Amino acid sequence: MRKVILYIAMSLDGFIADEEGKVDWLMGDDESYSGDYGYEAFVRTVDTGILGRKTYGQVVTIPP
Repeated sequence: MRKVILYIAMSLDGFIADEEGKVDWLMGDDESYSGDYGYEAFVRTVDTGILGRKTYGQVVTIPP
C-alpha cells in the first residue's frame, strides 16, 4: 500500500486561488529569496500528483 500525503498551499482564509482565480501568489513576494523551501526535494519523492484542471493550467504557465 502506498503512503498518501496531502501537500497543499492555501491562504489563511482557506483558498488556493485569489479572488480572480489566479494562483500566482503562491510564488511569494520576496524576490531576493532564491530557494524553494525544500519543495524540489519533496517533489523527488512523489510518485503521483493530482491537480484540478484550472490549477494545473495556471501552474504550467507561471514563469519560473
